[in-house]
Amino acid sequence: MANIYDIAKLANVSAATVSRALANNEKISAASRERIQKIAEELGYRPNLVARNLRQKSSLMIGLILDDVSDELSGFIARGVEDEARKNGFSVLLWNIQHELESEVAALDFFTNLKLDGVILADTTLNAVEEFPHLKMPTVLINRTGSDEESIHNVLTDDYAGGYDATTYLLNLNHTKIAFINGPFDWHASAKRLNGYYDALKDHHVEPREEFVKHGDWYEESGYKLAKELLLLEDRPTAIFASSDMIAIGVMDAARELGLSIPDDISIMGYDNRIIAKYARPRLTTISLPLYEVGMMAAKTLCEIIQNQAHKDKQVNLLVKGNVIERETTKAIQVDSGID
Repeated sequence: MANIYDIAKLANVSAATVSRALANNEKISAASRERIQKIAEELGYRPNLVARNLRQKSSLMIGLILDDVSDELSGFIARGVEDEARKNGFSVLLWNIQHELESEVAALDFFTNLKLDGVILADTTLNAVEEFPHLKMPTVLINRTGSDEESIHNVLTDDYAGGYDATTYLLNLNHTKIAFINGPFDWHASAKRLNGYYDALKDHHVEPREEFVKHGDWYEESGYKLAKELLLLEDRPTAIFASSDMIAIGVMDAARELGLSIPDDISIMGYDNRIIAKYARPRLTTISLPLYEVGMMAAKTLCEIIQNQAHKDKQVNLLVKGNVIERETTKAIQVDSGID
């Protein structure tokens, strides 16, 4: 691979002149800069970012740590981060951790050594930030809790409100036997949605039932298995609130397998508003999760910190609320008036 010395030899200038020309230093004439940059391009020269960033005060790059960008929801976050970062003149370096703590620690270590201007860490139960109690770069967390250090800022979806609103929506359809299939218990989102579910029941004077609350993972198989347990109860629920759309898809499969009609025999509500929600049959009622906007807000906050030294004296905590998307998997049930 070509280096600045190869370029200097062809351009018949010093390596220092090449370095300044590639950095668009105005001490080098425009004609010389153009000639040297053209030679660099012809040689396929790629700058050493680590070396460059050690010399410059800004890399114009931010890091984004995601669990798995191939997941639709993580993809929304990544798009929001990239679009907003680009508007502010920053590039984004992405690291998928595949839910491995060692990978997240490695990402933070690499981004720190690379002298990036800041980092965004998205939704996960991992806590690698604890390995870096004094991060040397601005940090924004998405849908996760971190240190109380003033340098750590948060953008959160309002999962408590989502759990509360979903349960209230079903209660307003006259359902009182509402089951809840949650994601992993140790996720921030799971705990908040569960609290919202319980509080909505309490506010409507409905006693929660222990057998109606299940914990699994976020995916279809978990929804299918746990829904079967619920739907085979002697006194089964009339509605199931699933903590993700993928769980809800599994619930729908289990209901159909047991010969139940959706929504006549069982109402089903999801969470996330994934693309599949509007193409499922029947179409899935769900809670929207504005993750593209969340990604944009996280990037905007980080760019403000980097560019303007904003938010230095106060931790930023932004809360983004979703809303009910009413489709075809939920239905009001008849209430016996007691009048013959």
